Amino acid sequence: MKYLKNWDHNTWLSSRKYILSFHKFLKGEIKFKKKIKILDIGCGRGKIISFLSKKYKLNFYPIGVDIINHKIKDSRIKFIRKEAVDYLKNTKNYFDLIIFKQSIHFFSKQKIKQIINISKKALNKNGKIIICTLNVSDISIPTFSLFKTELYKSLKKDKTNINLLKKLLKNYKIKTFKFKVEINKEDYIRMLKKRYISCLLKFSKKEIQIGVNEIRKKYRKKIIFYDRLLCLVYKKR
Repeated sequence: MKYLKNWDHNTWLSSRKYILSFHKFLKGEIKFKKKIKILDIGCGRGKIISFLSKKYKLNFYPIGVDIINHKIKDSRIKFIRKEAVDYLKNTKNYFDLIIFKQSIHFFSKQKIKQIINISKKALNKNGKIIICTLNVSDISIPTFSLFKTELYKSLKKDKTNINLLKKLLKNYKIKTFKFKVEINKEDYIRMLKKRYISCLLKFSKKEIQIGVNEIRKKYRKKIIFYDRLLCLVYKKR
């Protein structure tokens, strides 16, 4: 299995503007206090939780769990390289906020059932789980033909996962997050070559290059689109 290594590195997802925007979204759902305990499943380099840790001078470093141990990780977090289910099964920690940001699709149906049930048990009273995934009904990511085919296959799986999550969480509300992306075409091409999104992982270098040629012809110097996420917010009563 190939792992996604570049999703939050030198992309709009790691930009200060994006992190501030996502923080504003979180702030609408969470009251951040110094004693809050945060877990980020599939944290990447921990950009978002590191920002929260620094901004609110948290008493407890947020915990980030990922199967990739990136060479460059943000400070002010506790990083754990481990499968999320294994971590949650064995931890004695309880959390006020558990985040799955564009990571739930990496889990099988059975693993999703496991991880959500364990996550609910690992919440403090009034704690929240926030799961964000691509908004399957509103996608505008720039694609080439093969990319588009794979993306829509992935979105079908996402739709199934969302329906499963709704059954597992029951008491949830749906929120949306939207971020306007303005990126130079050549910068976006570099992201494609680094396979910044999971549905690009299976493509050969030749297939990526064919796609890059399509993007060069299809878009002007600057590419503008909206990165939209559908977020399920669960609160433990």
